[in-house]
Amino acid sequence: MKKIYSILSILCAAFLAVSCTLDKVNTEEMGYLKVEVNTVETTHTRVTSKPSDYDAKKLHVDVINEAGTIVLSTDDLANDDNFKGNILLAPGKYTVSVHSAGWDGSDSAFGAPYYSGMTRVTVTAKTLVTANVTCTLATVKVTVNWDQSFRDNFSTAQTIITSDLDDVSLRNFKMGTTVGSAYFPVAPLNLMLSVTNKSGQQWGKTDRIEDPQARDHFIITYKVAEGGKMGGVTVYVDDATQTYTYTIEVPRKSSTALEAKPANAWGNFAMLSGMVTAKTSDFVADNVVLQWKKQSDADWTTVANSALTVSGDNYSYKLLSLSPATDYRYRFQYKKDDVEVNSNEVAFKTDPMTEITNGGFENWYKDGSVWYPNADANNHFWDSSNPGSASMGESYNVTTKSTTDVHSGTGAARLGSTYVIIKFAAASIYSGEFDHLVGTKGAVLNWGQPFTARPTAFKGWMKYTPGSINRGSQPSGVGAPAKNENDVCQIYCALLTERLTIDNTDMSTFPAWDGSDPRIIAYGSLTQNTSDANWKQFNIPLTYYNATRKPTHVLIVCSSSKYGDYFYGSDSSVLLLDDFEFEYGTEPTIQ
Repeated sequence: MKKIYSILSILCAAFLAVSCTLDKVNTEEMGYLKVEVNTVETTHTRVTSKPSDYDAKKLHVDVINEAGTIVLSTDDLANDDNFKGNILLAPGKYTVSVHSAGWDGSDSAFGAPYYSGMTRVTVTAKTLVTANVTCTLATVKVTVNWDQSFRDNFSTAQTIITSDLDDVSLRNFKMGTTVGSAYFPVAPLNLMLSVTNKSGQQWGKTDRIEDPQARDHFIITYKVAEGGKMGGVTVYVDDATQTYTYTIEVPRKSSTALEAKPANAWGNFAMLSGMVTAKTSDFVADNVVLQWKKQSDADWTTVANSALTVSGDNYSYKLLSLSPATDYRYRFQYKKDDVEVNSNEVAFKTDPMTEITNGGFENWYKDGSVWYPNADANNHFWDSSNPGSASMGESYNVTTKSTTDVHSGTGAARLGSTYVIIKFAAASIYSGEFDHLVGTKGAVLNWGQPFTARPTAFKGWMKYTPGSINRGSQPSGVGAPAKNENDVCQIYCALLTERLTIDNTDMSTFPAWDGSDPRIIAYGSLTQNTSDANWKQFNIPLTYYNATRKPTHVLIVCSSSKYGDYFYGSDSSVLLLDDFEFEYGTEPTIQ
């Protein structure tokens, strides 16, 4: 849909003749910029397997103007002659962005801090301004130590640290061999200790850092607990340097311990999991059960061991028939003779099960000559290609309300591709809103509306009448049908981690829908080139590229001519849409 509003630009060009004359730059009207970078190494500190030649102090710098264009850039600030001395620039506002070169900061690594910083300056004619950028650590630093008493009582020990973020590598600290610190993205961390005592018994325990912040330094020190019981955890905080010293006590002899992990809660079900982190020699695996309850309830409901999925010391269960947007708790429990051990209790809240605003397309309002499929301007969920096409008059609204051909109720959306004076215009509708024009070339669109639910499918009703393609030239490399063949409609839905700003004159601003773009959590689509005599229901399963991340926005896009982006299609194609809704099943499609 990259040219939803291109028709507006073309129409403007048909009525306006614009000439531009570029004069030579008058250096007397220029200003000067000097870049000064100070790297702060103190911790208060995101890092793929690091390049072997990575140097965190080798800095990348971008100087960006108000239009968002990089006017000057370097991958090595210290050795780039363009940044030595004063930089000649046109007057205006600039952003100076600095970060460690040669790394995108997306994983964990040993000995690899990641620095970043930014400042904004205003350059005026005949004046020198200095951009003072302070780069600070943008990651979390973790150091693991072993107290001498610990070394004396255990023959081997290791702590594996994992992040709650997907695709972040674990880091393994081994007693006696691992030296140095590891750096992680800003997210909760899990510390999984496994030890072998002098008697050859193996067991472990898990601790957790819940809310780390950039520049935090966590120093983890393990020591032997007094007596034979599980020891406590003490934390010393140095506010001046944001250093947190954890002293974790570990008993000399093994005992049974359970851990419940964070829940993956959907709208009406939750994926629960946990593990046995320590056990005695007479441990009976069949005695582990799961217990859950609503936050407000007093009593626990027990799930028998036979209902759990067991793999070694790991246990999992899909808890069904939950209420949406409701608080729950769960834990694991082990009983044998007079021994009763409970894991930590994990609180979780199920997702909402949100429906689609004006999904029946009953409500429409007009602003000037443009029709919008919303109740009013204050309840804006949908936008369309109308702001472009209808700039030439109300009769050129290509997305309109149908009152005579509907699936139910009093209205449906009618998307009718047409030819507007000099160019083919595909009709479209999408969740989001028009932002602004990009000169006479196109527009910037905001794709997506706030949404935090996780449906398993997008469904609705449609009726498509494709015309024979009679407008434009067949684009190559995109699978478009040949001239005079049936036009193709398209419907797709995506769950996003942010609203997408799309410049329909710049293909690089469009996301990849195949799962390679981290902003896309789930996606599903439908295309059709055949005619419908009657209304029919469609159901588009949403494929989740990540099973745990939660969306912040939903994007739905529909077009009567899929290749209208290239001004190619039929000016007689009509797509009718009605009764959109989400399906909240218990078997999501996960890639």
